[in-house]
Amino acid sequence: MASNDSSWNVPPGESHSDRFPLSRFLEYTDPSIAASFKPVTQTSLDYLAGLPTLFMSELERESDGSEFFRIRLGSVSALSVDSGDIKFTFTLSHDFGKVPVPNRENFRSALRLDAFELYRTHWAIKSVDLNTVLPNIVQQPPNLDNTAVPQTLPAQEQEPIEPVGTLREFMTRVLALEERSGEEIFYRGHSDFNYQLVPSLFRRNPAGGYKYLPKEEVMVRELLSVQDAQFSNDRSMLDRLVRMQHFGLPTRLLDVSSNPLVALYFCCSTSKRDSNGNEIEGEVVILRSPSQDVLHFDSDRVSCITNLCLMKEEEKNAMDLNLENTVFNKEPAVQKLLHFIRREKPYFEGRIQPDDLRKIVFVRARNTHERMVSQSGAFLLFGKDAILPETGHSNIKVSRIRIKNKSAILTQLAKLNIMASTIYPGIEKAANDIAKKYELA
Repeated sequence: MASNDSSWNVPPGESHSDRFPLSRFLEYTDPSIAASFKPVTQTSLDYLAGLPTLFMSELERESDGSEFFRIRLGSVSALSVDSGDIKFTFTLSHDFGKVPVPNRENFRSALRLDAFELYRTHWAIKSVDLNTVLPNIVQQPPNLDNTAVPQTLPAQEQEPIEPVGTLREFMTRVLALEERSGEEIFYRGHSDFNYQLVPSLFRRNPAGGYKYLPKEEVMVRELLSVQDAQFSNDRSMLDRLVRMQHFGLPTRLLDVSSNPLVALYFCCSTSKRDSNGNEIEGEVVILRSPSQDVLHFDSDRVSCITNLCLMKEEEKNAMDLNLENTVFNKEPAVQKLLHFIRREKPYFEGRIQPDDLRKIVFVRARNTHERMVSQSGAFLLFGKDAILPETGHSNIKVSRIRIKNKSAILTQLAKLNIMASTIYPGIEKAANDIAKKYELA
């Protein structure tokens, strides 16, 4: 689905080439299907060549208020990843033209579309049979063969995973990490190795749609409105987002640490068990970033990305990050973003680099809270249409250490004074740790 579908205005039967942003690939896709395509490899891309493909415009409206999609049917082939895009060849078999949408809910139900999906450029994979779906949405649907989505992807080769079960084994792995010039390393602990490396704002519902992202601006403004005094000492939008994250609002920030032991503590501090009562292994995620993408709280690039949270969803979607810099900065939506940036930086010139808005960067925020000091805290800040690390094509390089025997490792960490009362400074955690220390069997 694309807001600008002009490149698909070609006669059926002809072969043409196109490209699509990798950052929008697998949006609004059932998580169980999406997981099979991560990381995005040549094996997973080749699999798409066996599937029928609908090429759709976003939902549009006629002057009389009636709604329609432009829909074509075809196939894709020769897929590859190039410079943040999926390159592909496509051939249309049918062009249905403008397809009226007299009942939006019926249309959504037939194609399993989320409400916000109708207005979002994206590439989704749906588990439906087009022979069943097409008669409900187009006139004179063709009779197609083998249109059901195959149940499984070809298995992707994976290296055997050997979890570590002691602090000594963990530190041996960490100390063996190669230190590379021009690169910095951060860590994040997951209590469940199945967790995705995405900020809370980007979390999905069971159907694969975004739970919070379309309403980012509404949530931010509402919290600023009802709790204005809480943000009175904050100097920038980054400060405000850090505070919002601390109190539980979904944001485009993801907590990380420069201390691997802190990440290991977070990995082990929550015990999870499966339906059979077995402990679910955790993991420590190792994140490598070019030093140029490790920024401080007062960075202009940080201001550009954080102030995206004040933009309406349709305004963010209107930003074409492929435009030349001068043209891009004259766009109405970008002018509005500049207005927000200048609230905190009046000197800021209208020279936003489009590529800066799509990046994932590490940010060392101001240490306004003792917890950030104790946790050696930093943040991953996700830009507009950032390519997620799970795809394997992000500017962030990811590796993992699987963790078992969490309780025993917590005991070992306590000997190094890595415990709740030092990770979370405050009397409550200190009292809890002292009680555990002197608890009688």
